[in-house]
Amino acid sequence: MQPPYDGPGIYSVHVGGRVDEAWADRLGGLTVTIITDEGGRPVTVLKGYLPDQAALLGVLNTLYNNRYPVIFVQYLRPYINSASFTPNQDQCRA
Repeated sequence: MQPPYDGPGIYSVHVGGRVDEAWADRLGGLTVTIITDEGGRPVTVLKGYLPDQAALLGVLNTLYNNRYPVIFVQYLRPYINSASFTPNQDQCRA
């Protein structure tokens, strides 16, 4: 059985600092949310649908090239294609 990680999936990427919501298109259309860590420092959570590992790498390269420290990346679940779910709708539910 093939692991689900090589296909479409829902991901969460935590980044140190504030990433502007205007960057969503540059970051694969992921939803941008700012939270604070235990020390009160801002952390950006990027969450949503990515079609494959190449798209994830593109997001990570964009963050790296703009000097954002990646705290962690989490694969939440595979993307299940259905008529009632599109990548831009409810993409953050885990």
